[in-house]
Amino acid sequence: MTFKWDKFYETGVAVIDQQHLGLVTMINDMAPHLAGNDKPDHAQIKVLLDQLFAYAAMHFKTEEGLMASQGVDERYSRHHNAVHEKFVDQLVEMRTAYLAGNGSNIGPTLLKFLTSWLTIHILDEDQRLARHLALISSGVSPQTAFSEVAADTRAADPARAALESALIDLYAVLDERNKLLHTVNQDLIKARDQLELRVEERTRDLSAALEKTRLTQVQLLQSEKMAAVGQLAAGVAHEINNPIGFVNSNLGSLKTYVAQMLEVITAQEGISAAPAPTNADRLRLERALAAADLDYLKTDIVELLDESLQGLGRVKKIVQDLKDFTNIDQAGWQDTNLNAGLESTLNVLAAELHDSATITRKFAQLPLLNCMPSQLNQVFMNLLRNAVQSLEGSGRSGQIEVATGCSNEEVWVRISDNGCGMPNAVRARIFEPFYTTKPVGKGTGLGLSTAFDVVEKKHGGHIEVESTVDQGSSFRVVLPRLAHGPFTAA
Repeated sequence: MTFKWDKFYETGVAVIDQQHLGLVTMINDMAPHLAGNDKPDHAQIKVLLDQLFAYAAMHFKTEEGLMASQGVDERYSRHHNAVHEKFVDQLVEMRTAYLAGNGSNIGPTLLKFLTSWLTIHILDEDQRLARHLALISSGVSPQTAFSEVAADTRAADPARAALESALIDLYAVLDERNKLLHTVNQDLIKARDQLELRVEERTRDLSAALEKTRLTQVQLLQSEKMAAVGQLAAGVAHEINNPIGFVNSNLGSLKTYVAQMLEVITAQEGISAAPAPTNADRLRLERALAAADLDYLKTDIVELLDESLQGLGRVKKIVQDLKDFTNIDQAGWQDTNLNAGLESTLNVLAAELHDSATITRKFAQLPLLNCMPSQLNQVFMNLLRNAVQSLEGSGRSGQIEVATGCSNEEVWVRISDNGCGMPNAVRARIFEPFYTTKPVGKGTGLGLSTAFDVVEKKHGGHIEVESTVDQGSSFRVVLPRLAHGPFTAA
């Protein structure tokens, strides 16, 4: 139980109101120790009670000094002082009983007495005193002020006595309710502590599960990356092996041609060096010339060299496309033309795409886009591979269209196919991590999830999807034309 101060307790006499607030604070400090605790701290309660007596004595002395200085009618002064003396007598009696341990209910009873008495004293006696002082200060005589205020004694005022009794009963009810609330509060605190403990345990379990899931996702993502690298390496190796193969074959032919020409040169040098060439020397030269067929070599050597240079150029182009695809020389954010990134991606995937579909390019003129090109190229590669996979078993000639475009606000890339398409239920989940329609062991379900993260979370864009079963799918990557990267999500 606590004493709640309100404006109607103010008497208008500043020093009295200030001291009332001090007394209220004292009672509220004592309340937890008097309200029936299981193990009351008697030493602490004694200190609080001693402080209350000292403070009350000071307050009574202040009021009595004010009455004397203002010349309050002696009849009212005697009455008010008698009220003070009665309070002290009652408080001494109750404190003595409490500290002696006479009765388990002394503490709550003392608390009820203090709160009810202070309420009545402020609203009745001290308000009446304030009116006395105000009237005298305005020029009214002390006797007239006494008559106007009509300071009756408690015994002569049955209405006042009934009010006191009702107020004490009210505090008794409030005290019982306070005890019940205290018990309920303790139960709630216990339940809260148990709940916090369970939440902490569940949080630890959830954190462990999330960490395990994160590690699993990292492992699966790494596995998919390695698989993609392996597949990419196989495609690049296939593309490189073709030109390397005919360059190697051409070098074999050139080696034979060079040997034949060296034989001609050697035979010619033998004749030139001899003072008198013999028939054997001439025969050797004739045989070398016949074997070499110089007219044929003049044409074929040039063609072989041209083909070899073209093959080596093809290898150089493949390596450059691979570097452009990965942006190995320029990691991070940079101004990039997405058409160039798409072209390098298509070239790197040429071996995979060649046997599966006809590629149609519809590239618009694009502005430079500040982005992370290596990550966007990875997105394009995932979408192109998905398009190839959707064509498998479709029974129709595969068609993949790669288109680009832009507006004042955005740049977009669209990759469309005429494959098997997706039902709505599948389309609604394709960007979920680990979701896949592929057989077990054929995919982790992280490709499109990673693409979504790169486009939306890292570049502030979005991916639009249109798909019809047995007709095909279209993925449209839309990116904002930011002047500077990176994108920071709100």
